[in-house]
Amino acid sequence: MSADPRGFAPVVPGTVTVVVTVLKDPRVARTLESLLAQERPPDEVLVDDGGVTDEVRRITERFHARDPRVRHLDAPGNIPESRNTALIAAQGEFIAFLDADEVAPPGWLGALLAPFADPKVGFTGGPTPAMPGTTRSIGARYYDGYLRRFYETEARLHPHALPMGNSAWRADVFRKLGLLDTTLYRRAASEDQEFADRVLGAGYSGVYVPGASVDHDFSDLTTIGLLRKQRIYAEGGFVVWRRRGTTYEASGGRVLPYVLLPGLLVVGAVLLIPVSTRLWGELFGLLGIGGLTLLAIALTVQGWRLERSYPGLRFRALEIPRRWATLYGAFRGLLDYGWSGGAGSPRPPPPAASPRKP
Repeated sequence: MSADPRGFAPVVPGTVTVVVTVLKDPRVARTLESLLAQERPPDEVLVDDGGVTDEVRRITERFHARDPRVRHLDAPGNIPESRNTALIAAQGEFIAFLDADEVAPPGWLGALLAPFADPKVGFTGGPTPAMPGTTRSIGARYYDGYLRRFYETEARLHPHALPMGNSAWRADVFRKLGLLDTTLYRRAASEDQEFADRVLGAGYSGVYVPGASVDHDFSDLTTIGLLRKQRIYAEGGFVVWRRRGTTYEASGGRVLPYVLLPGLLVVGAVLLIPVSTRLWGELFGLLGIGGLTLLAIALTVQGWRLERSYPGLRFRALEIPRRWATLYGAFRGLLDYGWSGGAGSPRPPPPAASPRKP
């Protein structure tokens, strides 16, 4: 096998590399244990250390002593920058991704790889339900139910919505289409959504694999943390939408109530200031408060109906602040990147311009 002039490691046919994305998280040890117990074992495991910490390095070295397939990879930077380092170093014909707060059951990797028997399949992905016992806040319990429903109703139909944190890809798609876009929102770039859309546009298909489920540790997710996470994701999602014209949840009908009702409250508050329009202000305020109350009740009733299939959705009234966080994030994306989504952000270089890091 000759060296790739663009810096990519040579591919070993028939093999799979698992990239474990980690940022200062000792839970990576639990993830690595689950990978070494796979029924279809990985041929290479790269601990993609975005924080480059001694603790993660020590954990990796301990596993490397047990099994040389496990290797530590210095990969400083944000998520797409760190993953690009791993993509360049990976030798597998297929590259799977896990996050350090996820644990894979023994049949996970085999299930995730099975659809690649079809040469048209470019990537696969599975669900990430909460690890039992880790939903310790109302926000975490709601998010678990939301995600379970999301995979069944959205990701199944729109594979570009599958998160990279539980996915597998043909290594060839990165060599043909380039690396992950590093010019999106830096904190949470939505680079997985953007690249999946590129892969689908190149004629490949994406496959949702419900049997390739991993347990996701939600023990550190608070309700406020959920809203902050949603705001961050929405800023990156806005940039991807404006650059590529793709989204999966947002539509005018879905967001209108969450804009109109608080808008009535704002208008009412303004009209309360002049004495001449105070009556109108009270009316608009009552309409806004009444509308939000009815919306919360409707969401709660709907959530209780879905609770049996998706535990946690009885807290579906949290969808109101979650949507507000989404809209705020999109607004921040507009301010930072402009309507085109590209203001102040150069396009990513092709793979040839991305030197392989040690």
